Amino acid sequence: MLEDSTAVERICREAGAFELRVAEDAEERARIWRGRKSSFAAMGRISPSYYVQDGVVPRTKLPDVLRRINVLGEEFGLRIASVFHAGDGNLHPLVLYDEDVPGEAARAEELATAILDVCIDAGGSLTGEHGVGADKACSMPKLFSESDLAAMARLRSAFDPNGIANPGKVFPTPRLCGEVPGPYRTHPLERAGVAERL
Repeated sequence: MLEDSTAVERICREAGAFELRVAEDAEERARIWRGRKSSFAAMGRISPSYYVQDGVVPRTKLPDVLRRINVLGEEFGLRIASVFHAGDGNLHPLVLYDEDVPGEAARAEELATAILDVCIDAGGSLTGEHGVGADKACSMPKLFSESDLAAMARLRSAFDPNGIANPGKVFPTPRLCGEVPGPYRTHPLERAGVAERL
């Protein structure tokens, strides 16, 4: 552990770190954690709106993934503030945008999905701790096969046969993945027998 922290300190100093702080006691640890836990709230001073993403990658891939995320931010013309706990490879890139600018919220969401693609490509996953929900459902087929998703849906159905626990979340359906709003319309994949509405 001591040799790891010595190596980390050397690398940080070589990279131009202006301050390194090691907690000496419980009170100092609490102050450092308070700073980390306040980071999301502090984003409100930098940007009027932000889209929180949650992905996880192997720790050895963090530098490459962070570089790729920065490149994506430049491509999309949006700033990204990366907040994470690097010890377990869990990333929380915050895509900063202004919801009053037409189209910027949609661009932020598209960028957040592209960040997940980078995580998957690096051997990671769609979520490290916060779950899939509705916004990541369309990314599930990028990580899991059709049979994987079918098995998960069956398992979920066994515990929730009436579909009352978070309906419409986690598993991709045609409606979640781009069907136009309004009354339900049968998706072409359903008509072809490739997908079904649960």
